[in-house]
Amino acid sequence: MKQTSIILLAVAAIMFSCQGRKHDVVYYQQMVDSIQKAEQTEQLKEMQRRAGIYADPAEAFFDTLSYHSLPIQSETGASVEGSMIDVPMMLNGHFGFTDHARLRALRLPTAWRRQVVMVSETSDTVAHARYLFVMSDKHQPLDYLRIGEERREAKNGVSVRSFVEYFITSRYEITLMHYSQADGAPQPKLEQMRRYVITRDGKFEEVIIEL
Repeated sequence: MKQTSIILLAVAAIMFSCQGRKHDVVYYQQMVDSIQKAEQTEQLKEMQRRAGIYADPAEAFFDTLSYHSLPIQSETGASVEGSMIDVPMMLNGHFGFTDHARLRALRLPTAWRRQVVMVSETSDTVAHARYLFVMSDKHQPLDYLRIGEERREAKNGVSVRSFVEYFITSRYEITLMHYSQADGAPQPKLEQMRRYVITRDGKFEEVIIEL
């Protein structure tokens, strides 16, 4: 009954849009058939999605990503890492990486109805890096923000560990804290702190931190 009502409303809209021009019964039947075929196509896609049948590997991957709620922070990294799944190398391009990069991903709540994905990268040059990606409807990055990294470098003959920690609120207020800690130092030193939000067009924008 609901589907029939939708079709009748659509036909009425078509007739109204014709501004009084007369058409034969075949014309309107063709319009109804077109609407029904479109609905059947959407229903088929939904049935395939529920059954786990996908024509597009990217659609299958993004639709089956593990989910993690907000707020989230670096201290919960163990649980986050355990929820991530490997990104097939053939899909690395969706995040702007080469086919040989080793990536893991996790789905977060949407922002302005846009998909947000957390991605971890491991390579020989960067021990660990973590990003937030805001994705388009076609699963292409609109923008990204590096929210976590760790590296070592020599400063004045001393090995220094530099790292970034993050805290993301349920409103997508993203605070990044940059630390450094020399070997032998009792505790890390906070070098800088920055905050970002996600805009309506899916971009990361830095905002002033109110003290």
